[in-house]
Amino acid sequence: MPDSQLDLIRSIYDERSEGYDENDVHVRQAQDYVKWAELKQGESLLDLACGTGLVALGAKQEVGESGHIVGVDISEGMLEVARRKAKASGVEVPFVNHDISDLSGLEILPKDSRGFDAITCASALILIPDPLQAVRNWKRLLSPGGRLIADVQTKDANVVMNIFAAIAPQVGESVPWDAHRWNSKQVLEDLMIEAGLKVQKAFTTEAYAKKHFHCDVAPELFEQAVEKSLFKGFGRSTIRERAKALFVDKFTELAGPVRSIDEETRYWVAVASKPL
Repeated sequence: MPDSQLDLIRSIYDERSEGYDENDVHVRQAQDYVKWAELKQGESLLDLACGTGLVALGAKQEVGESGHIVGVDISEGMLEVARRKAKASGVEVPFVNHDISDLSGLEILPKDSRGFDAITCASALILIPDPLQAVRNWKRLLSPGGRLIADVQTKDANVVMNIFAAIAPQVGESVPWDAHRWNSKQVLEDLMIEAGLKVQKAFTTEAYAKKHFHCDVAPELFEQAVEKSLFKGFGRSTIRERAKALFVDKFTELAGPVRSIDEETRYWVAVASKPL
């Protein structure tokens, strides 16, 4: 991944680290990831974009002392929270700072194994510029028959993200995710197949959160958003008013004649396995 994008992602998640676990969506999604992984005692899991360790530490409870869990993330702020939680829980889980798109050179494989039994990547595939190459890299770390679980948000899961992605070119700003690639569950399935994996199942999750927005709140939504690390670039003094006007116009366009938008936070998830 280019250094500039890594720096941006690192900065965003460093800022979010201390409050990350306060978001119920993150907690519930991580709990579901542990279920989807179907881990057994003694198995191994590599948790990519592990963040504050929500998946990794939950997985450790499933695999027990004989199991092997490793978390990798680019944000040292997130990793510090994860390490603090692991220490408080009295469990041994290494958390490594690294670019998840290319793990070459890392000594993280379970001892005397052919690979990990499972790899998880929650809410991060959308941030990787070349997801196909990344998944191919991850496949090399899976044992034969091992499974990969990854997701992307459904295309209407985050209204604010979609609007900022739409207006970014008009104000000379950029967003750290591909706003056009992930427009269906089939795209995620096809990615897994092209990477040489066999899709075991692909599905749409339940709604982790539901929101109803009326057009009247669009200016307030913009002001709230640009206070957050993910969108603060749109709040730069030189473009703020222009960006705000475009944000409100796009929101009004999406709302249509009913002048409101219903948002449901859902994810497309693929569970794929490495051929034996």
